[in-house]
Amino acid sequence: MLMSQIKQKRSRAKIVILAAAFGTGLVALNPTPSAELSKQIFITIADVAMCLMLWDTYFDEELAKKNVQSLFSELLVIVLSSIFTSYVLAKGIAVSMSYFTNMWGSIGWGVSGLFAA
Repeated sequence: MLMSQIKQKRSRAKIVILAAAFGTGLVALNPTPSAELSKQIFITIADVAMCLMLWDTYFDEELAKKNVQSLFSELLVIVLSSIFTSYVLAKGIAVSMSYFTNMWGSIGWGVSGLFAA
């Protein structure tokens, strides 16, 4: 991928993100105590549209035209790998923290216990 293509994709992504942020900001700015649900529905739709447009920009495929089953299978792989990665990372950080905090005696044990919790 050429550097100019990456710059074009980044500039398009910036425009998409700014447009979504500006639109949702305008909707959320208005004080409407009785219409909060409709505001949240609009914000959710705007966020989904932004994610779809960013996907289309960076991966050069239209996500809306993909098969739902393949989309969910890819999503499952992403979610499972994220869970595994975060679990391993959290355990690694806990081991590292317990090693360093055990040098400080009982205070370190308390900090290590709080972090593990």
